Amino acid sequence: MEYDSNLTVDNLNAASGKSDEAWLIGAGVDGEWNPGDRAHLNLGYSFTGNRYQTYDEFDQDIHLLSAEAGYDFDPFTLGASYHFSHATLDSDPFLDYARTSVFIGSLVSDDVYLRGSVQKKRKSFEDSEARDADIQGVTGEAYLFFNDAHSHVLLGVDGDREDARSDYYDNRLVRFRSKLVHTVDLSGHRNRFSLGWRFEKRDYDDVVLTSTDPAAQDPLFNPFASPTTTTQTQDRAETASVFQAGWTVDLSSIFSLETQLSQGFYHAAVDSEDYRKTVASVTLKAGF
Repeated sequence: MEYDSNLTVDNLNAASGKSDEAWLIGAGVDGEWNPGDRAHLNLGYSFTGNRYQTYDEFDQDIHLLSAEAGYDFDPFTLGASYHFSHATLDSDPFLDYARTSVFIGSLVSDDVYLRGSVQKKRKSFEDSEARDADIQGVTGEAYLFFNDAHSHVLLGVDGDREDARSDYYDNRLVRFRSKLVHTVDLSGHRNRFSLGWRFEKRDYDDVVLTSTDPAAQDPLFNPFASPTTTTQTQDRAETASVFQAGWTVDLSSIFSLETQLSQGFYHAAVDSEDYRKTVASVTLKAGF
């Protein structure tokens, strides 16, 4: 079960101001093959969805296919991965997203693991071709282990350059991530606690748009007052700061209970579009 204080749709940069509760559903399957001591191949499929009690126009399903192959060259691992997701909104096709990445990782000491990757991504919207985009991305991560590996800190940075069909949606993204995870046995049950923070800034260029630009026909957002308008946009920037806390307890060898709480602060180019968002959820999971 999940409570959302401000319903939004990812990738649309808008908040509804409405709150609701949703049932969460999900399932997945993973397979791993190790053709030798150093190589690995992972395949996976997952399905997640939510069903809101009042505003079912925000109901969303996501189908995700993933594949990863890697080889341990000692002292580093080199590999590649591919992810493809198909999302629906209110049972209608909404977004297809593909990501191909090449990564390298190394355990540089007993308690420090470093990983970096470069990615090529593609977004294809069903009803908003102006937002379709090709994205070039880079990611760097550091895992710092301590307390006999029962605890670790994750520090990450991401950078994206997004080239959309309409210049209005071209942007550059920088994201910083941090997370503290601690695992402990309490009363014979494994407990995992986490605290995280994410900050991201997305910068848009100032562009001159005419009625022939794809953004003029975007049914999700039309910046034109009339079909013959020429619009000069200004530099735009959007920022998000999100704090997260989680607790997972293993009830048995099969079942676990997961609780999550997040508080986000979102700032848009126009002050009237700033908003806050609180999401709290409780999920019962089963793993076989």
